[in-house]
Amino acid sequence: LDFETAAALRDLLHQPISPDEYLVNPNLTADRRHESLIALQSVLGYWPLARIECYDISNLSGTAATAAMTVAIDGEISPRHYRHFTVRTKNTPDDVAMLKEVLTRRLNRTDWPQPDLIVLDGGKSQLSIVTWNIPTIALAKKEEVIHLTNGQSLKLPKNHSGLQLLQQLRDE
Repeated sequence: LDFETAAALRDLLHQPISPDEYLVNPNLTADRRHESLIALQSVLGYWPLARIECYDISNLSGTAATAAMTVAIDGEISPRHYRHFTVRTKNTPDDVAMLKEVLTRRLNRTDWPQPDLIVLDGGKSQLSIVTWNIPTIALAKKEEVIHLTNGQSLKLPKNHSGLQLLQQLRDE
């Protein structure tokens, strides 16, 4: 409930870019995206990260379940590549089974480019479905912990540009 401190921290995370900065560097936005990708690549050890796909399940008490796929291309959020899936096999709340269905369907799509990294909204249980050879991580909300398929977890600083890229992609 300390709103002043919260506002100050928010402003630190989302520093506005002044027009003068663009005069000095007209490619500022592209450079920042590139820096975010480099930061993420160095932490995860996955190269390249040209296409990152993030998946999240949404349902109403297990009914009307859907999944969203958001995409970043070269560190830039790309809404035209987003996809929406209707979950067909589960009528009870089971995010893990629903994710497995959706990702199986998605990865069978040979007409779509393969992702370089798959991000699952969730924790370790969501990673239990991984049976493919594409690097996959889970990003847990609130704590913002990155879970890896090898059982390790990464807690990055809130201002880490790679983490912020993943958060932005997930929050889309």
